[in-house]
Amino acid sequence: MLEKLFKSGVTKYLIAISAGVFLKLFALHSTMGIGDIFRVTFKNYLIVMAIMCLTCIISQRNRIRAMLIVNILISALLFIDAVYYGHFYTLIRAHSIYQAGQVRHVSNSIAALLNPLYFLYFIDSIVIFIYLFKDKAVIIKSTPKQRLATAVTLVLLISMITGMNLNLSKKTNGYFTPHNTGVINFHLYDVAGYVRKASLKTEHVQALAKFIEPEQNGIKYFGVAEGKNVFVIQAESVQNFVINTKINGQEITPNLNKLVDNESIYFDRYYEQIGWGNTSDAEFISHNGFYASRRVFSYKAYEGIDFITLPINLKDKGYNTIAFHGNEGDFWDREKAYPSQGLDEYISIEDLEVDEELGLGLSDQSFFRQSMDFIKELHQPFYSFLITLTSHHPFIIPEDLKELNVGEQYEGTSLEDYLQTVRYLDTQIGEFIQALKDENLYDNSIIVVYGDHKGLDYRYAEANEHITNLIGREYQVQEMYRVPFIVHMPGSGLKETISTVGGQVDFYPTMANLLGIELRSDSVLGKDLLNTEKGFAAIQNHVAQGSFIDDNIVFVMSEDGIFENSDAWDLKTGEPLDLELAREGYERAVAELKLSEYILQNNLVPLVHEKGIKGALEQE
Repeated sequence: MLEKLFKSGVTKYLIAISAGVFLKLFALHSTMGIGDIFRVTFKNYLIVMAIMCLTCIISQRNRIRAMLIVNILISALLFIDAVYYGHFYTLIRAHSIYQAGQVRHVSNSIAALLNPLYFLYFIDSIVIFIYLFKDKAVIIKSTPKQRLATAVTLVLLISMITGMNLNLSKKTNGYFTPHNTGVINFHLYDVAGYVRKASLKTEHVQALAKFIEPEQNGIKYFGVAEGKNVFVIQAESVQNFVINTKINGQEITPNLNKLVDNESIYFDRYYEQIGWGNTSDAEFISHNGFYASRRVFSYKAYEGIDFITLPINLKDKGYNTIAFHGNEGDFWDREKAYPSQGLDEYISIEDLEVDEELGLGLSDQSFFRQSMDFIKELHQPFYSFLITLTSHHPFIIPEDLKELNVGEQYEGTSLEDYLQTVRYLDTQIGEFIQALKDENLYDNSIIVVYGDHKGLDYRYAEANEHITNLIGREYQVQEMYRVPFIVHMPGSGLKETISTVGGQVDFYPTMANLLGIELRSDSVLGKDLLNTEKGFAAIQNHVAQGSFIDDNIVFVMSEDGIFENSDAWDLKTGEPLDLELAREGYERAVAELKLSEYILQNNLVPLVHEKGIKGALEQE
């Protein structure tokens, strides 16, 4: 009987495919460092087997082909996940279908992430396909008993999977990550979560309510830059460790260092908080004072929402608003999104002469030079938002534009590639500031520079080692997510370094204060860093939800979603801390992220600005 069944063809292919699936899942889970790897892999394997069982509704002649197609699709998914995880340390999300059109913009970056070993995920499909082409196996029709056995097996598999997932949900309070669910299971939860609208629990409002600061009178620095032109430079991949740091005796960022040291407020404990939209999410958070979407890049997730942003506030005060970028106008849907963000004019690569390309688009030198041609014609006052590009991964710059001699220790490393592009950007910022002086725009303007997100991940062993050596302290989470935020105000006489912890969500209320814009303290989730008493930054992407940094604690939520398995340490000393010291901050981080998503998805921004968060939620 077994011999007859094996000769039927289906069984031997099912065995071969199922073995290949298990090994591929195990390989990727091993790469991800999943703790309970056998249990997680087995659970995901059961899901695939349940899918395979569904092929019983297909004729015997086509069933093998159907199983092979399923196997190829799973191989493709694992391949994409492996590439994505290799850079972002998480799995690709369902919303990425909306970002398929963005691939052409970052093809160089994607090519740099490919590892030939990833193609091994297809090897079993290739072998099976060749064997199937040559195989002359006898096709035997399935009997009613066999079909019944398949149906029973499918029910048992689904029951086992459901039971295991219910048990996991209890352990993690319903928080699922790639590390506690595994690859296939995570994608199923991701799809389900994508179509489900955000809900809000009472405890999330209560968790946040105690941190809402009362209105203040006579707040520090209110209106000191009122009426000035505003230049905001969103500096691609610039991390804070380059500021005032030397390599081989040379300043990495001499021009940014000059800004910090002359009539500037420098926030040296400022952190990125981007979502899946990376650079575009950095600008979304900064302009809105709410967090990026956890489902898809924010300009897509929140289409049709009524926003109140920093550019909109400035327009109400008579400002003209304009944005510049050296890439295509539809990148991250900016062309569609900017009008609702209050940016009336958008100059992209289609409006510029492509006279010098570097990395992903127009070189920063050409970008700043051509942007000035538009800027000097603007009616004042204006808000000018400039997004740089050359220092984007994979940090490509020709030899003749490399300004740093990094020495033998760092030559040819990823750190050198990164630092050379950052130095190049720094030089262009210096030339741009000189151009402002030449056009008599400098004295009546403020110049703001902030980094959009990290450039080098601390989980890259080589980069970690080299950065640790360069900065003289361990390159950890709090250093990786730390980006500069500099507000240079010529003629102000101000020179101050503020070390209160903050994040990009704090940009809007902080800038509003300097520009004389009155905001309720509870109208956004960010805080005015010039006046807040306690610093806090929730980190939401590429780490588990609930992670945060405040003035004393760094807390990284465990990838398995279990609080007790998390890590907490002292921000200044690096010494491990009792996890209970981080529980309140963890609850606040979760509350802020969920509140932000709820407010934006339900189009409550105008109501929140009018009545505050609690008042808006009570009325809603």
